Amino acid sequence: MRSQLKLALSLAQTALLSCAVSVSAQDDTATQTLFKNVNVFDGFADELAMNTDVLIEGNHIVEVAKNISAPDATVIDGGGRTLTPGLIDMHTHVTFETTAGTNGFNEYDFGGAGAMGAQALRDNMLMRGITTARDIAGNSRGMARLIQRGQLVGPRLYTSGGVLSPTGGHGDWGGPTDTKRNLDYGAMVEQSFIIEGRESVIEASRRNFRNGAHFTKVMAGGGVASLYDPLEILSATQDEVEAAVEIASEYGTYVAVHAYTDASYNRSLDAGVRSFEHGFLVSEDIVKKMAKKKQDIAWSFQCFMSVATFGDYDSMPGFFTHEQKLKGVAVGKGAKNAAALMLKHDVFMIGGSDMFTPTFGPRMKEDITCRTSMVGYPAAQALKMSTGNAGIVLKWSDVLDPYPTYELGTIRPNAYADILLWDGNPLDNIDLILDESKLSLIMKDGVIYKDIM
Repeated sequence: MRSQLKLALSLAQTALLSCAVSVSAQDDTATQTLFKNVNVFDGFADELAMNTDVLIEGNHIVEVAKNISAPDATVIDGGGRTLTPGLIDMHTHVTFETTAGTNGFNEYDFGGAGAMGAQALRDNMLMRGITTARDIAGNSRGMARLIQRGQLVGPRLYTSGGVLSPTGGHGDWGGPTDTKRNLDYGAMVEQSFIIEGRESVIEASRRNFRNGAHFTKVMAGGGVASLYDPLEILSATQDEVEAAVEIASEYGTYVAVHAYTDASYNRSLDAGVRSFEHGFLVSEDIVKKMAKKKQDIAWSFQCFMSVATFGDYDSMPGFFTHEQKLKGVAVGKGAKNAAALMLKHDVFMIGGSDMFTPTFGPRMKEDITCRTSMVGYPAAQALKMSTGNAGIVLKWSDVLDPYPTYELGTIRPNAYADILLWDGNPLDNIDLILDESKLSLIMKDGVIYKDIM
């Protein structure tokens, strides 16, 4: 039995994608699609809801129950497959897909970076089941708008726009011979905003929101993939972080921070930051403080890059310097400990791959399997971080949310119809999600982009 598709499907992916380009975000006619005989992971539960039906109307879910009657619906018989929400990558860098990553603008202009980013959004994300992504540093504002309007094939995209970084911080990607910040090409195209004090933060934040950012990212500590900042530095001052939170709050949204240590995490907690990236060198005291915030904040875990890549000097990207690789080794040693503490104290968690460049981009889903195979998280927890929990955090963008009508990351009424069908149960074997032949169907916004059943 075949579904009546909203776009002309082809077994050849290239032909399928050429058809998908012409599809608008949502047709005016609210047609119905009924998935029958599926076992549902709703984005939160530890077990599947067996032998369940899911009814789609237009681009959203209207009913999840057994034996749904919908006589006018196109029926898709799941044949006992597992139905899950589309995956959500909460930490990616769309415009760093060049071979040199954050150093890319030493080799490519913004047009080249954008072209490679658009290709990766389609091939590495949407066509592998990642139906939503949070771009958390980089000027992808235009690509986000094009996807929202149905003019570019890719996952739903929430973007921070350019990251806010002090001179010499993790977002200062200029060359070591730059004498002025406006000589940095990345800053010129608003990949980053080099900030110096409260007024600078206010101006950069407002400009970023004016041009389409959905939240703010601040470099509040040192990092690995940057040249000038030791891991231990605090980077952004307390006043600068507080200013970013103040402006984000005025726009109804939130701030995420890049940081690794107790000092930078503590400063950010006190300032009102909500999304905490990395943090692989924090102590149990800070983790306990985070846990008390419950779902007011989230810890974002980049498992693969911290444990599988940064843990080994020789496995890190070839374009890293010796000093960058040494920082990576230090991060890798702390990542498993931080992950264990976060799980122990039940910190609200999301996950994102932080995997870019042609080498790592196609492997983004390994970040999800890493959480189970390398740090011992239950499979349901690993998936929840990239579905249900992620959907909650995306809604923190509030009045700047580009997709405000329905929920994301879950299978329930009034959620967007972002749906995957798996030939097997990822809760029993998380590595199943890496086998593309087991991903039988991909639906985003009620439109089917892959169907090999």
